[in-house]
Amino acid sequence: MRTFPVLLVAASLAAWALPPDRTVWSSVKPTGSPASVKLVSAGKTFTYYAFDGEGASVRVKGPVRLRISVRAHFSAGETGKRALALDVSVDGAEPKTTRFECRRSKETTYAEGAAGEAPGGREEMILDLTEGEHTVRAKTDVKAWGSFAVPSRKKKILRTDMAPDSFERAVEEVSQERERTWYFGTQEKPVVLEVTGPTTLRVYAALNFDASMRTATDWKLEALLDGSVAAEKTWKSSRSHTRSYPDEKTLVPGQMESFDLPVPAGRHRIELKPSGSLSAAFRLLIPTSDVKKGGKK
Repeated sequence: MRTFPVLLVAASLAAWALPPDRTVWSSVKPTGSPASVKLVSAGKTFTYYAFDGEGASVRVKGPVRLRISVRAHFSAGETGKRALALDVSVDGAEPKTTRFECRRSKETTYAEGAAGEAPGGREEMILDLTEGEHTVRAKTDVKAWGSFAVPSRKKKILRTDMAPDSFERAVEEVSQERERTWYFGTQEKPVVLEVTGPTTLRVYAALNFDASMRTATDWKLEALLDGSVAAEKTWKSSRSHTRSYPDEKTLVPGQMESFDLPVPAGRHRIELKPSGSLSAAFRLLIPTSDVKKGGKK
């Protein structure tokens, strides 16, 4: 178990400790414009920022608990452990150094990058900041990517999967030994469902890749509400390295994207369709508390 001593910083006290169980974290974007990279883990995409060089800083208002995550960069062919020193300073005070031994991650990958390169496993520390506004800077001695997060103030919403009324076909996906059903849709055969509002649907979408494709692809999604465009989304996707369709040998799922789709009061028809000749997969979730309205089939 990793523990951290109390850090006295310019008339404020900051204590290092392990994170509490079941905390839901919300990302905080650094100030300025540090270089960034997209990482893919368990089918989800995360943004990390360069912690080497000048490092990255964030401005937060206390009292608050700040999580600092860091991942070392591993070049092609680089295996084993890699030492990393993380310097963290609060409000310009003398930085505190914490040392990690990082390993190349087997589950997390770069969304884009040179062949063979990989991020390390996620290391983290928690910083408890006192009342007032604080500037926290994180910097590493080797190439590394990191992120900042604070406990989310949003109440966790329980959601239930929905089966659409119409779709091209249903396919089982496997991710980290979990099976989930996705529904394929195209421009000609969109995913269609009827929902009773008011509610907010959580839509998960992923482009389907031909098994021979290796390059990233731009794609667009339209969500129609009673025939009118309710949302348009544009993404750049590449093949997922953590998800697969066991029964579809010629297809590979792309990176998973998500967005919330508000549905007004009353019964409404929703259509989800990718642009052009592309095929995409969808999962649809409705707040469990709204199932009684007639949303779940």
